[in-house]
Amino acid sequence: MCLGSVTSVKSEKLPKDEYHIGWKAININKDNNTFRSAFNWNRSLNKWLRCRLPLSNVLGIGRDMYPTGFHIFTTREGARNWGYGKQAIVKVHYRRVVARGMQDNYKCVIAKEMYVEKPITDK
Repeated sequence: MCLGSVTSVKSEKLPKDEYHIGWKAININKDNNTFRSAFNWNRSLNKWLRCRLPLSNVLGIGRDMYPTGFHIFTTREGARNWGYGKQAIVKVHYRRVVARGMQDNYKCVIAKEMYVEKPITDK
């Protein structure tokens, strides 16, 4: 996934105990408590994750270039609109935002760290 338009490229750091809330469309593997989404395969649920790519890697074209990171929608509707098939729409916590923009007419952030919550619907 790439942002359709970039509105801000700057590093926004929060203290380790502070974070923002966002949404992501993912596929969950219940057998080993992992998930996958675009460019993220077999990553752990309920654990802080760091983007594996260095900050110097960039996406986009021309003026709309931005650092790589986790693409997170700021609303559940944005994630639902982008998701396909039987993907779960899950709440994520994120920090270390490096860019902000729009994806399919929904606000999206690029963050270097995220925590993907395991959905409560599992019993």
